[in-house]
Amino acid sequence: MKLKKSTVIVIVLSWILFFCACFLIFLKLDKEHTEKITNEKIFREETEASEKKSTDAAATSRPVEPETEKLLSFMNEYYKKLRAGDEKGLKGMVEDPKDLVSSRAVKKLHKYVESYKNLSFHTEKGADEQSFIVYATYSTKLRGIKTPAPGMSQYYVVKKGQSYLLYNNEKHYTAQIKNALNAGLGTEKVKQLIKETNDTFEKALKSDKKLKNFFDKGKS
Repeated sequence: MKLKKSTVIVIVLSWILFFCACFLIFLKLDKEHTEKITNEKIFREETEASEKKSTDAAATSRPVEPETEKLLSFMNEYYKKLRAGDEKGLKGMVEDPKDLVSSRAVKKLHKYVESYKNLSFHTEKGADEQSFIVYATYSTKLRGIKTPAPGMSQYYVVKKGQSYLLYNNEKHYTAQIKNALNAGLGTEKVKQLIKETNDTFEKALKSDKKLKNFFDKGKS
């Protein structure tokens, strides 16, 4: 059977349209595939950059490693014994047990101090790799007084074996230790801590007459 000329033209046009459609679909799929690869690459690069940034930030936020956790545990234990008036326990944590405040003073401190709240520590490197400067900030809850008293203390701590010893006798400070302490006080972070503590202390005194009277008596 012989096909009509018009029928042949329709068949040819159909095939042409079919191939064009296939070609367009191929281009679309190829574009989507390329975009997917590009997006995956961008995502991977951004993720790697973000992870690197997080790692760098974490490394920067740790001033002393790997001793920080053990050191802070030691300082927390020191304040626990201090609050409890545990003279025997405190003697085992200081460099010069003979220079530790007298039993009478420790008991007197325990008499007035109910607890140390909001206890926080900031560490700086000491004169060598085995020593650290610890700045403790806290709110001292005094017995019978509602408003806690903000405070800040500086300590020089030296690693001894698996633990630490706190230098409690300033007469034992070497020139290197004194230089390290002065350098620590000059850092921006410590300056900020001192200012914040002084500001909150003054506000606390103004807000509570009992607290102000307590410290006024201590000055006289």
